[in-house]
Amino acid sequence: MLKSRTAAPIVLSLLVMSMFIQSCNSQNFDLSSIVLPVKESSITSKFQLEDQNFQVAGLDEYISMEKDALYFEGESLYGSIDNSPNTSYMANFVKFYIDKKTNQIEAYKLETKTTQETKKLEKALEAKFGKTFYHYKDPSMTFRIWESKGNTYFLEINYTTVYNDKASVTGDLCVVNNKADGFYNYYMAGGFGYYQDYLRAKKENLNKNYTYNDFLNEMKEEGNDYYLNKIVR
Repeated sequence: MLKSRTAAPIVLSLLVMSMFIQSCNSQNFDLSSIVLPVKESSITSKFQLEDQNFQVAGLDEYISMEKDALYFEGESLYGSIDNSPNTSYMANFVKFYIDKKTNQIEAYKLETKTTQETKKLEKALEAKFGKTFYHYKDPSMTFRIWESKGNTYFLEINYTTVYNDKASVTGDLCVVNNKADGFYNYYMAGGFGYYQDYLRAKKENLNKNYTYNDFLNEMKEEGNDYYLNKIVR
């Protein structure tokens, strides 16, 4: 009888451990671990991608809305508005941009339509990279940039999106191989345009450790205060 009582907790512990291991193993893909460029087959071997029959800066666009494809820093970003997980207009998704000449993925874009997942994405990026000096914000939108291992992370958050009369905070994270010039320059626009000005100045500067903060200080000294009007420090 004593043996039976002792065995029960052990069996229960093993069962819980087994369930935990299975749970961990079920998430065997994470977008944040990708360092671009990567082989097309490294993604297509895991997920079915739908050809969008569309090109951006010479790269072919493919989409996935699969749950297992929507992890970033261990956070599941799977979700949709009005329970519509198969409708790209309403659902969170990831798009991969493939150079068909080399069969290499040069960029991916993660879009979150749901407020909860957008907040998860923001926190995951901050946890992974820390504070960024490029953080422009107004009441409706915010723009941030991080660079790591030859990739640039462009994050745009929109606070004014409305779907079917429902307000939502939406996110757009585009990760680009810095050497994919066409796509990189295509994305360096809009709210990210000030960063391009910094990159130009950095090329001309003799200081190898020239930072965006250095650039802002120079612009302030020259009287170009518009660079500082909306930046978050």
